[in-house]
Amino acid sequence: MIIDLDLKGELVIVIGGGDEGMLKIRSLITQDCKILLFSEESNKEIQKYVKQKKITFKKMKITSLGFLRKYKPIMIMATTDDKELNRKIYQKAKSMNCYGYAVDDPMISDFSHPSLIDIENIVQIAISTKGKSPIMSKKIRIEAEEIFKKVIKKEYLNYIRVHEFARNLAKTKIQTPGERKEFMYSLMDDKKLNQSLKTGKLADAKKRIKMLFDLWIQN
Repeated sequence: MIIDLDLKGELVIVIGGGDEGMLKIRSLITQDCKILLFSEESNKEIQKYVKQKKITFKKMKITSLGFLRKYKPIMIMATTDDKELNRKIYQKAKSMNCYGYAVDDPMISDFSHPSLIDIENIVQIAISTKGKSPIMSKKIRIEAEEIFKKVIKKEYLNYIRVHEFARNLAKTKIQTPGERKEFMYSLMDDKKLNQSLKTGKLADAKKRIKMLFDLWIQN
């Protein structure tokens, strides 16, 4: 079972800044969480993310894990090239009552890390083999990505962008969840709204939604 865990505003600690660590950081950046990276080495990508204030980086050699006590993360990800250390990091995560993940030992981890198809940081599609074959997950992702990018049209992404605006508007005067759902579905059939979404005119789309909302209330 794949679960989309809400990490917004939460602290996630990544230990190890090699190739695997950077893969995990790239996926975490889209989740609007706080990312704290501990690694012996730095690189241009890490420095770029630090400069952009997307991650916090502490350069250090991991000899013990006592330093983790002062943090309260929701998740700790072990991505070093030392399997024994990764297992110790996972065990430390469990002692701290947070999720633990060891990159080279998915069978002991609290979750497997799927290969993600990310479309404009709006739609994410996970390919998972439950940790049994990360290589095959990656292969399937690469082949499936082009297909999904054709299926998920620009107007679909733009609809998602304005959905919260429409939903919040509906909550102001449409009383029941069922009626609000009916209103939201009606928006998808409006040709003028769809045209604005297709051309990326989100301000016009919001004006159209407001007009449709007013008509809905009057009826």
